[in-house]
Amino acid sequence: MKKISRKDILRLIEENRNPNTIFSVVFLKKNGEIRRMNCMLGVKKHLKGGKLKFNPLERGYLVVLDTTKKAYRMINLNTISNITSKGVEYNVTD
Repeated sequence: MKKISRKDILRLIEENRNPNTIFSVVFLKKNGEIRRMNCMLGVKKHLKGGKLKFNPLERGYLVVLDTTKKAYRMINLNTISNITSKGVEYNVTD
């Protein structure tokens, strides 16, 4: 398992911007639960026509498509503990 700093998380995630690239992330949910999610970036297929009233990145969130539930989710970038991208697992350090 490789280590990655918290500030480099976004760069690593942005490398998965291709809609056909799935990555896995482990993070702490708002209610305190640890969650593992397989997700994708840049998917527009499941949009229902609404628009966010704020920029999620400015608040430290990333909007992804949960590939299991086929629904959009927000991940708090500050609570990510592990990312698996292109077959490589990264442990996030501060």
